[in-house]
Amino acid sequence: MSTHSRGPAKKRTPPTWEQFKTAVRRHDRDSLLLVLASLSAADARDEMPEVAARYGLNPWNLASVARTALAWGGFQRPVATPENAAYLGMVDANIGDEAVVTGDVKDESERLSKVLTRIFFEQFPGQRHAPAEVARSILLFGSAGEQPPDFAPEAMVPGWFEEITSGMSIDDYVASVFLIFVGARMNRGIFDLRWLEGAHFAELGEVIDLDAVRRTFNEYLVTTPKAFKAENRKWQDPLPSPQKKYAFNPLQDKPFIEIEAGTTVAPWVQAILMKALPPSIYFMGLRAYRNAFSRDLGHIYQHYVGRQLRQIGGLSSVIPEVAYGPKTSRRDSCDWFLDLPGVLVLIECKARQPIESLRVGGDDWMRSIEESIHKGINQVNRSNADIEKIAALNPEIDVEKPRVGLVITLEPFYINNNPLLQEELPAADVPVAIISVGELEMLVCADADEIARVLLEAPRLAANEIMRLAPALDVPTNSENSLLMQTWDSLPFFRRLESYVTETTPSTTPDP
Repeated sequence: MSTHSRGPAKKRTPPTWEQFKTAVRRHDRDSLLLVLASLSAADARDEMPEVAARYGLNPWNLASVARTALAWGGFQRPVATPENAAYLGMVDANIGDEAVVTGDVKDESERLSKVLTRIFFEQFPGQRHAPAEVARSILLFGSAGEQPPDFAPEAMVPGWFEEITSGMSIDDYVASVFLIFVGARMNRGIFDLRWLEGAHFAELGEVIDLDAVRRTFNEYLVTTPKAFKAENRKWQDPLPSPQKKYAFNPLQDKPFIEIEAGTTVAPWVQAILMKALPPSIYFMGLRAYRNAFSRDLGHIYQHYVGRQLRQIGGLSSVIPEVAYGPKTSRRDSCDWFLDLPGVLVLIECKARQPIESLRVGGDDWMRSIEESIHKGINQVNRSNADIEKIAALNPEIDVEKPRVGLVITLEPFYINNNPLLQEELPAADVPVAIISVGELEMLVCADADEIARVLLEAPRLAANEIMRLAPALDVPTNSENSLLMQTWDSLPFFRRLESYVTETTPSTTPDP
């Protein structure tokens, strides 16, 4: 009697991006886009069907499938089903890092940092808290915005947004995007401007300019498959295969696709609302006014951070920057000093956005960090070194207290989530944490004593004094951010539109 022994099981190789593209191309493009839109709308309503939930499908997987279908898909192929879309999303989620698959790994630490950063920028932007982000758009750019005293803007003069949009206010633009998002969310990713002509939408004219809705949809949210392909090539073609799935997805800029006469579908419904959030508005201003806009925003963002800091309850004091040094070579201190019980916080604000190379883990992936966060840490170091000179000009600054620093970015760089990335930062002379303004908006809901405790007790990397503040941001608080809530509540169309559209938007396609 002979015996047969099995050899060692073969290690399963993760799919490559090229294999994923091939799998997507097996399905009819437009039917796949309709299924993806319906699934992403269901996810936006927290009603993901069981067929997709079973695969652990997420919006960013749907977005990747949709981009690939638009860029490479065709017709006269099998009609796509929800099961097909869910399977393709799973393939996308499991695409392997091809440097590992091929064994081409030279620096394991840097490779892992790039992989983690790609994942963070793929997943975390889709997990934003919409009401807070929309309110921040109005606070930075809209009717609730404030400019610093004695500030002379180069670009962000009154009416700057109306100049870009030929007369539409930013409040109307944001409200229009919100209306279209809610409509598509409730209607399986489809929105039809003809709905606005019905009697049931007439009441909305009391709280929103329906012409602004039409203009916003036609001018800022819709594109054609041909135009999408051309735009996508700009972002994906220059990249090697391991980075292609992480490239900027043009659906973030134009989330609706005209797939046939009278049908516009959003295969990534969550991307609609992104058009009302600060990053999209920032790039609208940057395209129109270039560097003058970014310079202006730096001042306005710094002022906004001060508005948030002044909400802290308890014994605290918010002190603005101080100009010091000889008259011929004056310097500005860090942007804000926050005096808390037992600690003085040196704060530097950075409005610069993460660059594409950081998102995809490209060769110059550290450049935007060096130009933003590195500079912020160095500016905190300089103010710490010159604290005696600065305090001599403003005695409110208590030099006897222990000092820590905060670098607060307008958009997340996800530093707190990546210890390997933290190790790339310059050494800080005092403990420094890097947080986004969204995290600051949560932090200021705690009182001064609790914030001081968090800052003094946060763990840090011994090598460079960079604090890991993310785990400590879940501080006990029973309050909400009043500045954000007041802004949201002051614009009645937000809550009214959501409830109204939920009741009146017609349904045109069945759920999968």
